[in-house]
Amino acid sequence: MNRSHPAGLRVLLLTHYYAPELGAPQTRLRETVRQLDRLGLSVRVVTGPPHYPDGKVRPGYTARRPTREQIDGVPVLRLPMLPRRNGGFLDRTLDQGSFAAAALAALDEVRWADVLLVESPPLFLGLTAVAHNLASRRPYIFHVADPWPDFPIAMGAIPSPIVRRTAYAIEAVAYRRARLITTVTPGLVALLDAKPSARGKVRLLPNAVDVAGFDHRVDPVAARARLGWPDARLTLVYAGSVGLAQGLGTLLDAFRGTSDAGVLVHVVGEGFERDALAGEARRAGIDAVRFEAPVPRDSIPTVLAAADAILVLLRTGPLHEHSLPTKLLEGLAAGRPLVVSAAGESARIVSEAGAGIVCAPEQSSALAAAIARLARTGTSERAAMGSAARQLAASGYDRPAIVARLAGYLAEAAGR
Repeated sequence: MNRSHPAGLRVLLLTHYYAPELGAPQTRLRETVRQLDRLGLSVRVVTGPPHYPDGKVRPGYTARRPTREQIDGVPVLRLPMLPRRNGGFLDRTLDQGSFAAAALAALDEVRWADVLLVESPPLFLGLTAVAHNLASRRPYIFHVADPWPDFPIAMGAIPSPIVRRTAYAIEAVAYRRARLITTVTPGLVALLDAKPSARGKVRLLPNAVDVAGFDHRVDPVAARARLGWPDARLTLVYAGSVGLAQGLGTLLDAFRGTSDAGVLVHVVGEGFERDALAGEARRAGIDAVRFEAPVPRDSIPTVLAAADAILVLLRTGPLHEHSLPTKLLEGLAAGRPLVVSAAGESARIVSEAGAGIVCAPEQSSALAAAIARLARTGTSERAAMGSAARQLAASGYDRPAIVARLAGYLAEAAGR
């Protein structure tokens, strides 16, 4: 066993989201736990009942009392909370705040652990981690998947100056007490390290993908037939969250008023904007964009195999430019060309690798031109893009290597 991640190190994952919920964070965390277990670390999970994104607790679970189960052989403690839909500010505050408060009662689980891994967002869990650190002296790593409160403030979701100041105060306390802070791109490392409360303890921990779980040799036509999708001259797939950060309205605008029956886009995923966008597509007669039913995460490789190319969209703005969404990494692993409507890190790595076509974010004409360009691209050139995508995923973002790095951070935080 590598000394950087010693066998028997006890790790408690404290997270608002976890399997069997659908979504990129849930899948990432479950696969991370699996890999830590394979490395010989002992892991437990403290979370809430599965209820994302609609706020409805899934059958077989309850939000009224603590329950225990095992997922992949890992003990999972689910705590009571006030589940709300992933909607407005009040709903999110009640949902996330109630779980953060309930997690204060998990002191026995905390005392079992050598080190805590705390997932943010939600930022409220930073206060929970601080309280447990003071009560038990257990160190914690604070993993910042999205920078809160910077991210919602940049999107205009927190207009109140009082709420902003409060959120920044919570962030400062959480960072100051953390042993280490991890985040997903070099840009976010620089952003967080510039904050006095985090300076000197921010580490890079990119999002990752199980490259071996995606078979790039699958024939797209055969995969579409298995899914019951019609064939087309060019089939694009968007697989992931349909929320405010993605800005899929740009995709609808790119196809508004066009009648090119040779291009079809399948949108597979859930999120705050999904139903509204699907309704808008129906009313506007945008037949080229089809909103498919969400699928379990283990079906994502089949969905992506059905694509001739993968779509990735992000809104404009510096925080979006620093992000590297899981859907992009899965597209790389699938070995398909990517069409990336984004700026910053996502656009950079795809462009530098020659793994697809990049265009400016939130510009429907630019996105339409990029799709048209790909439609004109020859088969051999598309295959070369797909091969470059697969190579990039394997060399820089394969999950076993990324989780091994996390295990080293956990050992460092625990003083091993």
